Amino acid sequence: MSYEFDFAWVPDTLPVFARAAALTVQILLWAAILSMVIGLITGQMLMSRHAWLRVPARVYVDFFRLTPVLFQIVAVFFLLPMLFAVQVPAFTSGVIALSLNYGAFFSEIFRAGVLSLDRGQWEAADAMGMTRLQTLRRVIYPQAIRRMLPPIGSMLIGLTKDTSLVSVIGVADLFNTAQTVGARTFRQIEVLLFISLFYLVINLPLAAYAERLNRRHNIHV
Repeated sequence: MSYEFDFAWVPDTLPVFARAAALTVQILLWAAILSMVIGLITGQMLMSRHAWLRVPARVYVDFFRLTPVLFQIVAVFFLLPMLFAVQVPAFTSGVIALSLNYGAFFSEIFRAGVLSLDRGQWEAADAMGMTRLQTLRRVIYPQAIRRMLPPIGSMLIGLTKDTSLVSVIGVADLFNTAQTVGARTFRQIEVLLFISLFYLVINLPLAAYAERLNRRHNIHV
């Protein structure tokens, strides 16, 4: 007997999924901004001449890159209240964990982008009397950012998909809502297919933009 798809439940649950999609986008935006800030700072620390900056940054990056993000989400959710005696909402815990995880990956992207430029750029800026910060802001990053944009786009696509992992700590995102609706309607397959459309709506523009940037970079190279 073949399976019969039934999407009759969709109109009644649209408001619920709309709220879940809005929450997912909020998680994505917060985590994207925070992780890139973390990545920018940590990337600079990784390139520092000072071991007291470089070593802690390397420990952080290796830990968050080499352990599962799901473990990190659960650990942050349960450890923060234990360590600091404060109740942290599940939404905040999810954003913190995703930001720390993706910040580790962004730090390597920023580091690689800076190191990909010729050393002569630094020497020329130094000859002009620029400080290291001025060199980074006026010379290095304006050039390196073009090389960083394609991998940054790919990372944001991955981040969008990984927002679904916060459902494990009870955040009512798309995936968590899909599980609830699927259990109520007994239409788990249809519900999962339905929420995949939301992820596609978010990720398709990101993927197209990342591909466009990649083509432009390859042409210039």
